[in-house]
Amino acid sequence: MDATGGPPAVGPVNPFSPTAVARVTEQGVGANTVVTAAVRDATDQLDDYLRTGVGAVVALVGDYGTGKTHLAVELLAHARSVTGAAGQAIYLDAPGDTFLSLHRRFLSRLSRDEVRELLTAYLPDPTGTTRPVDGLVGRLRASLADVTTNPAFGTALAMLLDPSTEAVAWDWLSGHPPGPALLAAGVTPSADVEATAVEAMGVLALLHSRRHDRFVLVLDELDKILTAGGRPDPETMARLQRLLGVFTSAGAFLVIAGLPDMLHLLSTDVRQRIGPIVRMSALTGEDVRTFIRQTQLRASGTAQLAPFTVETTEYLANLADGVPRRVIRLCYHLFQRAAQAGTPVTHVMVREVVRVQFDLANRQDVAADVRRVLTQDGWSYQRDHLVGSMRDLPVDFWIPVEERNAGCCVLLTESVLKAEEVDDLNRRVVAIRAAVADSEVILVVVGHLPAEFAAELAGTFSVEPIVHDPQSFAEDLSGSVKALMRRLEQAIGADALTSVRQRVERIHRQQSNTQRSIEHLSYQLDEMRGELRQDLTGPAGRLSVVPERHPGATLPLPGRVARVFVEAIAALDQIAGFERRLRDAFAPHRVATVGGADGGQALRSLLRSRDVQRAVGTSVVLRRLIEAFREGVEQWYDGHRANPQPTDLERLDLLCETYDGIAEYLPLFQLDTLSGLAASGTGAEDGGDPVERSRTWSQARSVFDGLGGRVRQLLLAG
Repeated sequence: MDATGGPPAVGPVNPFSPTAVARVTEQGVGANTVVTAAVRDATDQLDDYLRTGVGAVVALVGDYGTGKTHLAVELLAHARSVTGAAGQAIYLDAPGDTFLSLHRRFLSRLSRDEVRELLTAYLPDPTGTTRPVDGLVGRLRASLADVTTNPAFGTALAMLLDPSTEAVAWDWLSGHPPGPALLAAGVTPSADVEATAVEAMGVLALLHSRRHDRFVLVLDELDKILTAGGRPDPETMARLQRLLGVFTSAGAFLVIAGLPDMLHLLSTDVRQRIGPIVRMSALTGEDVRTFIRQTQLRASGTAQLAPFTVETTEYLANLADGVPRRVIRLCYHLFQRAAQAGTPVTHVMVREVVRVQFDLANRQDVAADVRRVLTQDGWSYQRDHLVGSMRDLPVDFWIPVEERNAGCCVLLTESVLKAEEVDDLNRRVVAIRAAVADSEVILVVVGHLPAEFAAELAGTFSVEPIVHDPQSFAEDLSGSVKALMRRLEQAIGADALTSVRQRVERIHRQQSNTQRSIEHLSYQLDEMRGELRQDLTGPAGRLSVVPERHPGATLPLPGRVARVFVEAIAALDQIAGFERRLRDAFAPHRVATVGGADGGQALRSLLRSRDVQRAVGTSVVLRRLIEAFREGVEQWYDGHRANPQPTDLERLDLLCETYDGIAEYLPLFQLDTLSGLAASGTGAEDGGDPVERSRTWSQARSVFDGLGGRVRQLLLAG
């Protein structure tokens, strides 16, 4: 211990974020920005608007972790730096339900006084007045004609300037029905509250842009609104089209950000109202080096690359596919490893960290997947088969065409990152075909394959190389093998009788393998039933949000942190509905009499679907993950809340990063399958809003993704 009572130094402070989740602040995202093509394009569009004031809509499109939110908020910071006013640039994270909710979220970023201040420009008396003068209503209606022909807006805005009616006018602007004062003034209830909310947003944007010359709004994760009730209907498209139109007419700059699928959801009319589409750029090796130097300059005052090297940053960028969130997380873990080892970052370190953090398969895992596919499809195959002379390497899998010197082989290789490795693989194919003229070769890449190398290898191999992806690998490999084996049979002129016999034998092998799989699955289900029966009858065997703890076991988490976990579990219950339906199946009023009990029939019907089974499994795993994360955070807080040392903070970082790392790779999109389970298990008596019950996987991801980063931020904020 040193003189201050703290622990001895454990090495340099890690300057990289362990979670790499953008955090929105009034000053930006508080992180370094590498100027990529996407950043330049988006900034150029914003500068054009700030210079001309011509309203426009720009779309930022990219997958998770590609930096959409980071770029969007940096655009806001840029706009504020040019205009000098924070109120002229606003960020909104779109809700997962309606345009009315979006409008209310927009209005929450403004105050009643701020809107009143915007309206004072329309008063004839420059010193202000407490009561609207004659003609103000007509003047407002004329001014708002660019975005709405609804006369109610002019009336309500004029009444907002009158202290006696401002409260009811503000309520109406917030989407509530008109009060008596507004009804008396001729404001009638809206037949389409959603459409009125869209026009209200345009009105506020117009007031901003007219008063301050410029107004910028970022609407992040727009796809959550579009998919709130499934695929968007024509009414949703019409409202979105109107939203884009009113902002353009108001002379505002609207930035919409979302996943690539967002574009496919849009109608032709809506897409025509969107200006440039900026697609997020992958980081190159040079971009990664720039990021590392900027981050270290900010943390230590020295723009150094060490402990990274040019070679390892190129390798890192390739293995991470240039995705910024992946790159940042890898930098964090690689910096830690290099500091502990006292050496520069090596290629081996990069491979190990990538495999651990992103749960990538290794060569042995992929070989097992290949065996599984070939076995399920009924192919007869040989492992490590020697093709050619003893000097040649054996092929990983050989699938022979029986009674002929012909066959299809599967080659496995690690990441292909150099031109020399491409040349080696091409020579390998030539050698195989020289040894067996009637042969086909499939290349399976375990890792990364740049697009230019994939195109070159596709010209040599029988089919395009297959880059291992757990979601699609089995289907890709199965289809390739079947196609190539048919091609071989046709090429060698196999007689019809032999072909039929071979196919019958393959079908027989498939049936045998399927029977064994069913028997094995049945055995596993019997074991699971036994374990579940023990859990339900044991002292802790009840379904609850969190297992009960003895009083005083750990100190309760701060209210804000505890609320984050409660909200996450509540959101999961609302999305899935499984826990509630399971409890209902065993509720006393349902099983009190044999005649009145449905025996969980509805639940049994739903669980017959394999998709529902997978989705339920995902929801259960996510629930247990959140609970385990909370328990870990509670233990950390109980022991280190008073005076956390650097090593304690590193442990907190690891806890939060572990949650985010696992949650990122859960197939949360499967939760959308449970919409029927959740909806059918809720009735009018629960008071639930149908819109709220229609949550989709995109909103689920926004609730659970980045939970670790939010918890860490709240804990450190005190």
